[in-house]
Order: sequence, then structure tokens, then C-alpha cells
Amino acid sequence: MDSWELRQKFLLYFNGSGHDVVPSASLIPAGDPTLLFTNAGMVPFKDIFLGAEKTTRKRAVSIQKCVRAGGKHNDLDRVGFTRRHHTFFEMMGNFSFGDYFKKEAISFAWTFLTKELGMDRRLLWVTVYREDDEAERLWREVTDVLPDRIVRLGEKDNFWQMGDTGPCGPCSEILVDQGERFSCGSPDCKVGCDCDRFLEIWNLVFMQYDRNAEGVLSPLPRPSIDTGMGLERLSAVVQKKDSNYETDLFMPLIRTIETYSRVHYGAGEGSLDHAYRVIADHLRSSVFLLHEGIAPSNEGRGHVLRRIIRRALLFGRELGLPHPILPSLAESVAEMMAKPYPELRTSLSRIQDVLRLEEGRFHQTLESGLPLVQEMLRTLEKKQEKVFPGEMLFLLHDTHGFPLDIVEDAAKMQGILLDYKGFEEKMEEQRERGRSSWTGKKEDFPLPSDKLKKSVEFQGYEKTSMQGTVLFLLNGKEEVKEVHAGESVLVVLDKTVFYPEGGGQVGDVGDLIGPFGYIRVRGAKKPYPGWIVLSGEVVSGKVSVGETIDQHVDEEARQGSERHHTATHLLHAALRTVLGEQVRQAGSLVAPERLRFDFTCPQPVSPENLLAVEALVNGWIFRNSPVDASEMEKSKALDMGALAFFDEKYGDRVRVVQVPGTSVELCGGTHVRSTGQIGSLLILQETGVAAGIRRIEAVAGPLAYQKAVTWRQELKDLRELLEAGTSSLEEKTRTILRENAACQKEIQSLKSRLFSLEEKHSRKETLEVEGHQLAVLHVSLDDPRELRVRMDAIKSKIPSGAILLIGETTDKLAFLGWTSSDLGEAFPISQWVKTLAAEVGGKGGGKPSWAEGGGPKPDDVGGFLQSAKSRMEEAFRSRFHVTGPLSGRNG
Repeated sequence: MDSWELRQKFLLYFNGSGHDVVPSASLIPAGDPTLLFTNAGMVPFKDIFLGAEKTTRKRAVSIQKCVRAGGKHNDLDRVGFTRRHHTFFEMMGNFSFGDYFKKEAISFAWTFLTKELGMDRRLLWVTVYREDDEAERLWREVTDVLPDRIVRLGEKDNFWQMGDTGPCGPCSEILVDQGERFSCGSPDCKVGCDCDRFLEIWNLVFMQYDRNAEGVLSPLPRPSIDTGMGLERLSAVVQKKDSNYETDLFMPLIRTIETYSRVHYGAGEGSLDHAYRVIADHLRSSVFLLHEGIAPSNEGRGHVLRRIIRRALLFGRELGLPHPILPSLAESVAEMMAKPYPELRTSLSRIQDVLRLEEGRFHQTLESGLPLVQEMLRTLEKKQEKVFPGEMLFLLHDTHGFPLDIVEDAAKMQGILLDYKGFEEKMEEQRERGRSSWTGKKEDFPLPSDKLKKSVEFQGYEKTSMQGTVLFLLNGKEEVKEVHAGESVLVVLDKTVFYPEGGGQVGDVGDLIGPFGYIRVRGAKKPYPGWIVLSGEVVSGKVSVGETIDQHVDEEARQGSERHHTATHLLHAALRTVLGEQVRQAGSLVAPERLRFDFTCPQPVSPENLLAVEALVNGWIFRNSPVDASEMEKSKALDMGALAFFDEKYGDRVRVVQVPGTSVELCGGTHVRSTGQIGSLLILQETGVAAGIRRIEAVAGPLAYQKAVTWRQELKDLRELLEAGTSSLEEKTRTILRENAACQKEIQSLKSRLFSLEEKHSRKETLEVEGHQLAVLHVSLDDPRELRVRMDAIKSKIPSGAILLIGETTDKLAFLGWTSSDLGEAFPISQWVKTLAAEVGGKGGGKPSWAEGGGPKPDDVGGFLQSAKSRMEEAFRSRFHVTGPLSGRNG
């Protein structure tokens, strides 16, 4: 049975048992800052389990895409070296939201495995929590599991909790005995052992308690079920494979990799099978993460993606794979996963472009990093040190993305060992930073759980003013009954017209006016589903819980946001029309004063295409088409082609905003009633923000007109400045640029002649002692960067010695020093640069062989220069044991 049949059988079985089939959610957890990636099947239902999200659904079944490669859940370093660890995997699960409980969950799972899949019950084992008598009794009553196959384990193995507090409960695992050949060989090997013999395939979580801050467990009013079973593991068991990697979820890709490699997969002892497994796994996660709009970067999700891609490339070196290789392998992933995920084909071209770019960058990293490694090794050799410090290893690995095994190979050649312990300490510090940065609570808003049963009614689509009742107030993190003038406050009303930040649109601002006080609202957010929290300051008087209060949204700001939000939809549609439907939204900001739109595109948008996009948007605006907003079932909206976005969370019913014949998107934001109300759109700039991600910034309405007026005035001023008429401005500018280029060329020619004269002069000013030369030279500069050019010219004539250049500009001195490698420690130039820079009130320093510095120009420049030269020459003579006045090249 292949993996596609397994998927279908699983979904049909539970759908036939009253479960709604829910499509996989995004790998980017919607509205959850506590997670890097969706890492379990229950993540999309987390708010339902917490009681923060209301749903009419009682049962659900899904096959959820998951990634574990960062934050708390990180399997990255294990991947490839075990039979069962992956960065990307699919979690099959059935869920009950206060409907059925243990009895049905146990029966469903056992029946599916033994009846639907025909598994031998003699090979199946079951674990229950040591204190869960009910679960063990039910296993015996509702299934035909062999009695001696039920094992009780402790809290570590069989008790699940979402966090330190909140929903939790015992769990029950189903394991399959894979036989003694998978055993660790220990006579004590049994269920609970970490070896591969007893393989967990299904975990049934019985969510029945609520744990408070003191650790006390209280029964939940509506116990729920959350189960999880890895598709990869189940496929291996059903297909009778020794490893997940030998199933149809990986082997087609591994066989493709094999065609490019110099070694075969499955070659036995000492083979490079681990490299095949790493590449196959990492290509799957890279393709899915790129499909969802994540771009390689140096932080957050993008940093994890970059590490995954580069780790795949590193193991590709072991197999001798050609460069570039990832774009070709990405196509194999898209084809292999085409049945369950046909959308991969539509974004394949963009995915390949980003992979090609990232692969090229990694090869540049290797080329630029090797000299850095060699320089570090030379330094260690000079100091006669035999250990490569862990801190330097971490710098190479984390900052430069440099592979440690290449560092190890280079170090071994010089008899230098790597300080892996120090490296791991630095890595653990980074992991700790990662863990701490992804454990925040939603908007840090301490909402009491008993009040989550209510929700705030949003009525702001049709009006901007209304009355509401104050439900509660928070001053800081403390719930209070009233707030007073001068205090900052968070306010929750029973109903509101304030739009909460979401979908890229900023929250509304405005006023709350009560019978005895006035609050200026600075923003609105939605920390929990169904809840809208207003933040602001009490301007005067006091406001109390229970009061009826008048709400007034700032209409000018709201209208600005509406214009920019609808314009964003039109901009997205225009980009897809001009550049192709592979363009996807990767982020947005919709504010009263501007819009910012990030989208997937492997290269800069040409000026011609940018003009075409802008013209298309304005054409749609001038057409004055109606903007319709309506609610419907999510499935219906997607069937009609509505665009949905990965970082947004949608319920079963969604709001669809459409401009007929132009744009259809799932969107909860506020919009104009017709496109003509936007006025016009003006694109300000297009830039790159990450690999494969471009950004357009634009303004609409009155702001577009104001910006156009400003540009027109600047153009008029420029014409007057250049004395150019309307028609000749471009030609006048080109003439000036040509003349400027000619002048620059002449200036460079004159500078070269000047450098040549200075170089000849420097020979006369050079002090020579015992074959070593010292040059202390004063140079007039237009640009301090010219010092390097002059240094290069002079040091090429001095095989052994030292040079100090003191550059003079209108108000500063710049110092640049060099010492030849044979004299670096004997005459460290960095000490002189540091000392002289300090004497003029500046700073300087560097290595013994190369140093830079600078500072304010002293009043007596000539005296300072002469003093510096005399002191350095005296020190140079003393260092090489020569006394008396020596000067000139033959001193």
C-alpha cells in the first residue's frame, strides 16, 4: 500500500465516523508567536482546545504538514543518522472537541490499524499512564489487544501538556514490535527503550485536566482528544521497510540523487547513505517552506531554512553532486508530492530560482571562507597553539555558515584540533536564546480563562461610531475596576467599531468618551480569537468597568487604511497579471499613510514592468468597480479562486473581498466601497528584502497626489538649476554626466602622476636600518579611502619594513600603518597608530601588521608630523640596535 492510499484510507475512515476532513494548515503558525513552525497536528486547533476559539465542529481529521528544525523542537542534527527523524513530516490525526473521549478514541485507533490496515495484533503494544486505570480498562474492554501487551509508563512518556499551565492529560501510545534485529541487544530491552525495536506509531492524548500555576489539576468541563501518527513511520511499517527513507515518500527522490552521484545508495557498511537521507529530507522541507513564502535569511524562520539548505549542500559535497543541483532535485520533490500537494507545481519555478540563488551564495561562502580559515590557522601556528578555539568555530559556523568538517580537514593538516566543547557551549547559548525568544504569550495579554468564554462583537465594517459597555480594564498587567487621568490602559468592550490589527492592516485609533472620563485609543489588537483589546491613555477624568461608553474611530485614519488596503489587493492582482501567477504575497503593511507589499520574486522588477503594474492598478481604480465583501464557507471561497495567505488563520466561514473580474481574496480588513474611492496609486520604490522576496512601497489617494506635486516641484527646481527646458532635461543631464566622467578620468590621471611623484619622494624620506626600511609620510587627501591605494603603491617597494601614512583632510587626520610579516611582532605598527591617534584626541588600533585610526586635526599639524616621524625613526633604530643619525635608503 503506497502513501497515497494510506492517506485516502485514513481520511475516508474517520470521515465515515463523523469527522470533518480539515486540509493541512500552513507551516507558519497563524497568530502564534510562540512557535517557529507548525510542529504537530494539533497546532491549528490549539485555540479551540484552549477555549479561545469558538467552533461548531465537534470532530476533525487532518494530515498536517510539520517542520521540526528550530526553537524547542529541533531534530536537525539527527536527520540522516537515524531511521526515523525528519525536519519535514506529515502528522495524521483525529480530534474531538468536547465530543467523544477515551473509549471512542481507543476503538477508532485500534480498528483502523487492525481492520482497515490489517496489522497483526500480536505485534502491537499499548502504553498507558501509570495512574490511568480507566484507559487500561478500556483497552481491555473495547479492543482485542493481548493483555500482556499493555504497559504502564510514567509521566515522562505518557502524560502530555501544552505548557506549564493549561490543558493537559494522560496519553496512550500504540507501538509495533519490529523484531529483535532492531533491538539494542540489551537483555532489558522492552517497551520504553530508546532503540528502534518497539516503534511508536500513534499517540492518543486524553485532554481532561487544566493545570494551574500551583500545579493543581482540575477536570476540564469538556474533555477532548488529540491524536498524532506520523505518515512516514506508518508507511514504513505498512510497506515493511526498515527505514522511513525506504518508503515511496523518499525513495523516488533518493534514486534521482543517485543519478548525479559517484556512489550508490545502500552500498552497505561504510556507505554514504546518511548523506542521501539528509539531502532527501532537507529538500522536502526546503521546497515546502519556500512554497509558503519563507525566504532564506539570517534570522528567525529564514535562518532555519538557510541552515537546512546549506546542510543539504554540504552533504551533497560528500556525494560529489554537481553545482547547481538543488533546482533539479526540487522538481523531483514537486512531482513526488504532486498528488497530495498539486500547488507545489505552480510555485516550482520560484522555488527553483531561490534555491539556485542560495546555492550560489553558499559556494561563494566556501570560496570566501576558506581564506578566513587559513588566516586563523596561520595565527594559531604563529602562536604555537594546537587547538582551534570554540568561539572561532562558532563564528565561522553561525555567522558565515561555514561547514565545520572543512575546518577540521584544514586543521588536521597542521596538527590542530578543534575545540568542539567550546563550540557546543556557544551553540547551547544560541539555542537558549532561541528557546527564550519563542516562548512568549499572545501579545503578553493576561486574559483570565473564565472570561474567554465571551467574545467581543466587531461592528466596524458598516460604521465608525457606537456605544459599548466596558467589560474590564487592565492597568499594566493588573485587572482594575477603574482607571484615572494619566494612566495607560487596555480596554475590552462588549462590542466595538475599532478594527484590530490583522491581515497587515494596522489597528484603528480614536476616542472613548464615558460619562466621567475620556480615553484616547492608540491602537487595537486581537490577542485571542474573538477578543478585541483597545490600548490607550486616560486623557481626563476616570473610566470604570460596567459604564456605557461612546466609541469614535478616527475616520480620516480609517479611510486612509481602507484606500491602502483595497489598493494592496489590486497591486497583488496586477503583479500576478504582469509577472505571472507564481507571485505570492509574503507580507504586507496597510496604514493610513502608506502601504508596503512583500511578494515572492527571484529578481528585481524591471522599470517597464513596474510601470505596467502601476498603470494596471490605476486603470482598475479609474474604472470605479464595486468592492464586494461577503461571508461564505471557506471551501466555496477557495473553489471560486480566492487567494489565502499562510500567516493568516481562517475559520470554516470566511470573509471574501472581491473586485469582480480583478481580485478575489480572503480578508477580514476594511475596504473602500468602490475602487474609485482610492483615487490613484503611486509606487514609490521597489527593493529586495530577502532572497526571493521583493518589496513595493506605495501611497494612494490624497497622499499620492501630494507626492506627485512634490516630485513635480523637485523636477521644476532641477530644470532651473541645470538651465534646461522641459524637453531637454534628460539630454542636459546626460551631457553633465559625460563631462563629469571625463573630469573624473582626468583627476585620476593627475592623482596617478601625483602618487608616482610621492612614491619617488618617499624613497628619499625612507630610513633604512640593517636591510629594514621605515617610511613615515604625510599625504594630502580628498577622501581617506585613498590612503589604501597609496599604501599599496608604496609597500610594494618595501620588502621588509614598516610604513605609516598620515593623511590630512580639511579637518581630520587619518592614520594607516603596515609592517611586513617578518617584522610584525618586532615593530608592531598598531601601537604607533593607537598612540598617535590618541594624541590628537582620536582612536586607532588593529593587528601588529596592519592598523588604522583617525582623529581631529591639531592646530600645529607640521609640528605633530615632525614629532611623530622623529619618535618612530628613533624607535626603529633602537629596535635594530643602531645608534647615531642615520637617514636615507643607505643609512
